[in-house]
Amino acid sequence: MKISIPQTIRDCSPGQLAKWLLVSQGADLDNLMQKLAFRVQVVSIFSGLSKDEIRTADYKDVNKVFNACIEMLSGYEQSEPSGVIEHDGKRYVFDKDIFGFNTGQAIDMKLIEDIYSDPYEVLAILYIEEGMEYNQIDERKKVINPNVNRKRIFEEAFPGDEFLNLFAFFLQSWESLKVAMSILKTAQTEVMMEMEMKNLKKEVEKLKTRNGSNGQPI
Repeated sequence: MKISIPQTIRDCSPGQLAKWLLVSQGADLDNLMQKLAFRVQVVSIFSGLSKDEIRTADYKDVNKVFNACIEMLSGYEQSEPSGVIEHDGKRYVFDKDIFGFNTGQAIDMKLIEDIYSDPYEVLAILYIEEGMEYNQIDERKKVINPNVNRKRIFEEAFPGDEFLNLFAFFLQSWESLKVAMSILKTAQTEVMMEMEMKNLKKEVEKLKTRNGSNGQPI
């Protein structure tokens, strides 16, 4: 069986790296790496082959490919994301100040509960066509740069090292943003409740005035 894997982190897809992060974060890697089942899982992630397919291969070959995966991963050096992706002559830009998100971006990011499950959706929210706004609309009120277009492009081409750099940078900022969003949501709820109470009091006053004017009991 021929098992091929990316040669460098940059060659890896965000989908592959998101799966790796999911299985490795918070895990006892020293212990896990000794288990053949874990090695099969890692080789499956980076080769694109199913675990059932890899189980049919010689365990020596699986170990060899697994070691190549670990060597590739260990060669990664974290840095700040460049914030710019180029594809087919077009540039996509990530604003590192996520507190500067417009309303649409903030709402769409808030809807994503698990950033590991669909990293391309996250990327499509964060990286916007240079010179454009998120979900920019034309004179007919039609969105001219929908997320689905960027998502399709990023599924085809998005550097793995930029994704890992983004992930490390964004995750810390995202946790801070989620706290801020929760506070805002609580404040918004309190304001809405206060407005409802004021409206209710006004309705009660109107009812009292109306009932009092025709002599009927409240």
